[in-house]
Amino acid sequence: MPNSSRKLAAIVFTDIAGFTELSAHDELKSLKLLENQRRIFQPIVSEFGGQWLKEMGDGLLLSFESSLNAVRCAVELQMAARAVEGLALRIGIHQGDIVLQGSEILGDGVNIASRIEPLAPVGGVALSEKIHQDISSHPELTTKLLGRPDLKGVAQQLNVYCLTSHGLPEGEVIENNLGQPEGEAVGVSNSRAFWVSAAGALGFIIIGMLAVNLFTPSVEDQNSGDQQSSIKGSGVGNSSSGGSIEAIGGNSIAILPFQAQGDEKNAIWADGVPDDIRRHLSRVKELKVISRRSSEVFRNDLKTAKEIAERLGARWLLVGTVQLMAEEKLSISVELTQGNEIKWSEKWDEIAFKDLLRVQEDIAREIARKMGQTVPPIQIASAYPNEYQQAPNDSANTNAPRALLAARVKMPPDIPTENFKAWVAYLEGRKQWIKRTDEGLRRAREKFTQAIGFDENFALAHCYLAYVDMIMAVYNVERPGDAMPRAKRAARRALELNPHLGEAHAAMGYIQLLYDWDFAASRESFEKAIKYNPNHAFTYCWYGQYFQVVKDDKKRLELTQMAIEREPLNPVIMAVHAKSLKINGAPDEARALVERAIENHSECSLPLKRRALWYFKDGKYAKALPLYRKIKALQPDRIWAQAGEAMCLLKLGEDEQKAQATLDLILSKADSGEELIPPGLMIWIHRNLGEPEKAYRWVKHSVERRYPLAAWLHSNDDDDEGSLPDRIRVKKILEPVGMQKYKAGLNKK
Repeated sequence: MPNSSRKLAAIVFTDIAGFTELSAHDELKSLKLLENQRRIFQPIVSEFGGQWLKEMGDGLLLSFESSLNAVRCAVELQMAARAVEGLALRIGIHQGDIVLQGSEILGDGVNIASRIEPLAPVGGVALSEKIHQDISSHPELTTKLLGRPDLKGVAQQLNVYCLTSHGLPEGEVIENNLGQPEGEAVGVSNSRAFWVSAAGALGFIIIGMLAVNLFTPSVEDQNSGDQQSSIKGSGVGNSSSGGSIEAIGGNSIAILPFQAQGDEKNAIWADGVPDDIRRHLSRVKELKVISRRSSEVFRNDLKTAKEIAERLGARWLLVGTVQLMAEEKLSISVELTQGNEIKWSEKWDEIAFKDLLRVQEDIAREIARKMGQTVPPIQIASAYPNEYQQAPNDSANTNAPRALLAARVKMPPDIPTENFKAWVAYLEGRKQWIKRTDEGLRRAREKFTQAIGFDENFALAHCYLAYVDMIMAVYNVERPGDAMPRAKRAARRALELNPHLGEAHAAMGYIQLLYDWDFAASRESFEKAIKYNPNHAFTYCWYGQYFQVVKDDKKRLELTQMAIEREPLNPVIMAVHAKSLKINGAPDEARALVERAIENHSECSLPLKRRALWYFKDGKYAKALPLYRKIKALQPDRIWAQAGEAMCLLKLGEDEQKAQATLDLILSKADSGEELIPPGLMIWIHRNLGEPEKAYRWVKHSVERRYPLAAWLHSNDDDDEGSLPDRIRVKKILEPVGMQKYKAGLNKK
């Protein structure tokens, strides 16, 4: 007999509603659904310290050391499941003994969890009485009593509850002693129950083996869970939030991540090739190109091309495959669709790297030509006014092999580098950059620096190095006095190498705004950035901050609207646009947009922070508290999340001694300079502790050390961390920034 071990655990049992019917009608689709479930759920379970004990067909058996983590994980699983068509979950949770015996998981705890799960509504979570007791001290987790049913194979009777917080559906009240026939609803199917106590029903074993063999996720898949965001309730289709099909217009395209064929080394090319095609197309005026961050939500999605395009607010969709062959050669295939109709497809075998970037440029040309047949003539961005004018319509010459080179819309030749190692390092840097975590920024910096080492004339690598350094200053990862000068040198070098690189002009504009305080130069740089690349979403986002600082709130809203049209599902841009909406008198729309960002992008802290600050300002500390705690769970080192939790506890009169100790430690570190503490956070803490003089000293500190806050404090945003009531005094402290003098000059004009 194999060795066995016993432990007390919170057990989570899940099941996909309607899976049996799906597998009977479409085996491939059902197996793909299992793959998606595993790919999306494994990182979430790991995040909450759970164990992935077993899969049984469409069901999962998970265990957690604490009831609270089990419930919080179940909420996240349901939130993530909403993004995947067909992944309609029921979840049951119980705490009890489990016995691990070889590959089997036995015990009453497992049996009870499996019996509770069918009582959950589809999309909901059912809880045993023990779990309900364990979470009763957490007001953010609300429940409803369903009843006291007879559970098959369970001797004792127990109350069953459903979770009602976080927008989860309420279950139906259960009549006591339901007395259902064998194998129906309130229990589990006989084969399912048999598996729990023994080896498992043959059907489940076969499906499980197929799923494991065919769809075991790669290390890359398991590590990229934070990129798999849900889409339910996004801003797409809501004109107040941007990103609707009407806002985008018919002249729009989304490019999905390509399918990587072969081994794991192909993963970076699955993002890199679409990125470069997207970069070429983004220079075409009046063409809206949906960003990578928004498009990658649909990586490996089961929806039709038409459905995905509609969710992204795009009329056209490009998909493809890529595989790295031997000796720095790649094979690529692409397919361009409009609705569900394929408009163009092509395949290239064993392209040498020196030809790859030109092929990507050719693909962009052909896409532009195809779109040019059905939309008004597209003009090339004025970065190249003489060399690249609109070509004559040569659509009749589609059979010619080089028709791509004589496309209706000519694209500027732009080969960033011909060094294979430099390009690979750049792609790896982009993968880290998009995470926007402290560690991701540091790794991105290493990769972009490495790329420049391979090719010093690689302008895009210099540009993204500038992005990393300036965002390190904005996120308080490094001191502005260290990071911003580095960022400016990198942006300047990028522009020396390519004066028409719109992204580099955007970086320069942001640095001039937040660090140089050269507001006239900043505006000029942003205008150039839009001129050379009218589709870079963060250009509009950062330019919106210029109008935030000069207090032109209407123009600010216009800019953030343009940003969200280009990145409708980017949580950072959603949070920034929500702030603009609120300042412009649309608080309900702002809250709705932030809630969608939180629901659809649980891995991103900015929307959570924005909502927590709004709750706190409104005195709703009990609602702000779980948001700060969630940020802490995501990023334990984010000191403002620790401060937010402590301040909420003080306001609520809970754990006051511990909360005060946390704040005292933060204040001590800030005063000693031992750790980088955001000055805006210090202003917020002192203001809420009733210490205004100390708060005003931090305003002065932000000016002396050239923190971005010194520029932002000129805005009308009274609900930010750094805002203070005495605007006249703040204005006096901010005089060295030069905004008042600059605005006086604007008024004279």
